[in-house]
Amino acid sequence: MYQSEGVSKNTIYTALSGRILPGPAGKAFFHNTVKYTFITLLCVSLAGCGAKLAGSWNPLIAGEEKLPEKTDDIKYVLDRMEFARMAIGLGCYTQAELKLIEAFDQLDDKKSNTVAALTSEKYKYYKGETYERAAINWYLGYINYRKGDYNKARIYFSRALIEDRKAVVKKDTPDIIGDDFGVAYYWLGKVYHKLGESDNARIAFNKAAITTPRKEKERNREKENDVKLADKFARERIEGEKWTFGKFHNPGNPKQFVEGAVNLAEIKVSLDDPPAPLPFASAENPILVTAKTREEFFKSEFQAKANMVLTVELGDPPVKALGGLQGERTDLKPSFILPHTIRVFVDGAPAGNAFKVTEMWDQAVTQDRVGDKEGAQAAKAIAKTALSLVVNTSNWDVSGDIRRWSSLPGRAYVFAAKVKPGVHNVRFEMYDITGRLLPRWTNTYYGIRTSETGESTALLSAGFDADNAISKEKAAMALDAGALPTGRKEKK
Repeated sequence: MYQSEGVSKNTIYTALSGRILPGPAGKAFFHNTVKYTFITLLCVSLAGCGAKLAGSWNPLIAGEEKLPEKTDDIKYVLDRMEFARMAIGLGCYTQAELKLIEAFDQLDDKKSNTVAALTSEKYKYYKGETYERAAINWYLGYINYRKGDYNKARIYFSRALIEDRKAVVKKDTPDIIGDDFGVAYYWLGKVYHKLGESDNARIAFNKAAITTPRKEKERNREKENDVKLADKFARERIEGEKWTFGKFHNPGNPKQFVEGAVNLAEIKVSLDDPPAPLPFASAENPILVTAKTREEFFKSEFQAKANMVLTVELGDPPVKALGGLQGERTDLKPSFILPHTIRVFVDGAPAGNAFKVTEMWDQAVTQDRVGDKEGAQAAKAIAKTALSLVVNTSNWDVSGDIRRWSSLPGRAYVFAAKVKPGVHNVRFEMYDITGRLLPRWTNTYYGIRTSETGESTALLSAGFDADNAISKEKAAMALDAGALPTGRKEKK
C-alpha cells in the first residue's frame, strides 16, 4: 500500500513505511511515514565504526569479537569476509579493509588439511571459490579508489582479475571464462581514467561490457525457470496487495483504516512504458549526460564525463548443496533474484538504466572445479560405501563443503551519469524478467552530492521493501488483523 503524490502509470509514487509479507497470503500493513536512507552519515551513529556507544550496541564490535584470532583456524578467512561485507554495508570501509587484507594475506599461504583429507571437506581451511577471492580484491580496490589511492586500487582490481583467471584449469575451457569479472574491469577502467591511461581505460571498459559465454541451452532453461518464478511471485503479490488494501482501507473499520492508501494490485507498469518524470520531479532537469544503451554506457568517452557513479548490489550469491552417494560432492545452484532490470531517476527525472556488470551465478557455474579434489572426494565415498558392507561407517563423514560467502551479492549493476552539481535523491525502480514493475523493490537514496570537478561514488545494497519501515505498534496491529510474517497461509 502506498500513498499517492499524483497517479500516473509511469510511477510507483511515494513509498510509505511498511513490510510486505510474501507468500500466497502475502498480507502487509503500512502507515504513511517516509523512511530516509542516509548513506554517507551512517558511521557517525556508530561512533566512527569503532568506539562503543553509551547504552548502545555496535554490531561491528560484536562481530569483531567473534572473529578467530589464529590464522590457522579453518574459519579465519571466511569469517573475515563476512565481517567485511557487514562493515561495507554499514559504510565502514576502514574496518572492512583491515579484515579483507587479513583474509587476503592467507590466500596463498599453505595450510594443513590433514583432517579434511580423511573426512569431510568442511574441515578444510576455507579460502573461497575463485569468484569469492576475486570479490575480496574488488572490494579492496573499490575502497582504495574511494580514498584516492588509484595505484593501489589498480593493483587490487588487477588481482581480482588474476583470481578470476584461476577459474580456468582445463585445457578446453575458453579463456574468456577466466576473464569476465566485469565489476573489476569496470572500476579498473575508472582507475585508468584517473591515471591518464586512456587506451587502457578503453580496453577495460570493453571487457567490462562482455557477458560470460554460456551454453544457449543452459541459459534458455534458466530463463524459463526465472519466468515461471517471476509469474508465481506476481500472482502472490497481487493476492497479498488485494488483501492488504481491502483490510486496511475499509472506512467501516476505523481502527485499521489507512487514509490515502493506493491499491498496488492495480498498478500495471511495464518496461514497455517509456519512463516519464515522477510527479515530485524537480522543475529543473538535473541530468546533463546519460547513456541510452548498454553499448553507449561502456564507451570510454561517456565514462570520462560521468560525475555520479553508483554500484548497486542485488540478491544472494549461488548456494551450495551436497550431492553424490554419500554427500561427497558439492553442487552449486543459483539463487533466484527477482529484480532483473533497474531504471534510475535522479530528483524524479528519468536518468536511464543501471547496467549489469557481474552475475555471480555465471562466475560460479563456469569455474572449473579442481579435479584432484573431486577425485579424492569420490574415492572417500567409494571407500565408505564398500566398508559399510562389513562395519558400521555411520560416524565417517565424507561430505563435501557447502560453506560460502553468504553476504556476497548475486549481481552487481552500475549507474553512471553526468549530473548538475548539488545534492540529489536517486531512486531505483526495478522490474522482473518479464518487464513487470516490482513496487516493493523501489530503493531511494538521499543526499548524494555532485560537484563541478569531483566524482560522487557509492556502493549500495538494494533490498526488498528498502524504502519502508513500520512501528512496533502498527506491526502488532497488522499481525492482529491477520498479516503473516512468514508468508504462510492462515490455518483454517
